[in-house]
Amino acid sequence: MRRDDSPLSPGAYWLLLAWSPAVMLVGMAAGAVLIIRSILVWGVGGAEYRFGVDIPMSAGVLVIWVGAVVLLLLPPRGVIALRSGPFDSSRLLVWPLGRRFRMWNMVAAPVCGILAAIATFPIATALGSSSGIPANLWIALPIALALTLLGVGLVGLVLRSALHGVELTPTHLIARGYLWTRRYPRHEIVSVNAVALKFWPSVLLWMLMNSGVEHTLQLSLAGGREPLLLASNSHEADINAAVDIIRAWRSAQAS
Repeated sequence: MRRDDSPLSPGAYWLLLAWSPAVMLVGMAAGAVLIIRSILVWGVGGAEYRFGVDIPMSAGVLVIWVGAVVLLLLPPRGVIALRSGPFDSSRLLVWPLGRRFRMWNMVAAPVCGILAAIATFPIATALGSSSGIPANLWIALPIALALTLLGVGLVGLVLRSALHGVELTPTHLIARGYLWTRRYPRHEIVSVNAVALKFWPSVLLWMLMNSGVEHTLQLSLAGGREPLLLASNSHEADINAAVDIIRAWRSAQAS
């Protein structure tokens, strides 16, 4: 589909993007229900696990969720920043940044829903709420805490997967990473460059994404700081294209 053929207007796309964490949460919940119930009904079987209306309902919700994900991955032309501008729009996405993992993070939502559900089992065991399993805080609670932290990290990553990337406004560059959002005033940005990641940031992203990340975007600010935008991790060609876009935005007259 060409950008001109996007079924959403820019305003509708920004609204959908703002609600994308809720969209991802729905995908996680529906995916967890569908996959776990399907395994129990057709994998385990027996009188205890029967086919129910929850299975087709969760499948229907997932179909709607897939449609929303497709729309999020096809932003209209009016919300995408180009090298040639114009930069007088209130908001623009630097679409190449984050492209390397954007789709995979989003489609992982149903599987991450299962991981979040599994993380609750050791908690129930630790408190003795699982039938036939005695409470054992010394063993189950540390495992529960570790799995909970892992689950929270994965859930947070998936919830922000559509937001992940860089946005330009007339006054600020907004970098939305996996955990938090940072804003940089336009007038404080002295330069922007593509740089190779150092060892530890590269290892961290490799552990999170299970894929090597070698380049990212770095800002030089008027105060002397040079923050790395890990929200921009992508292929080197994407990083170089984004550098050109942000340099053009920085040089253009603010509206």
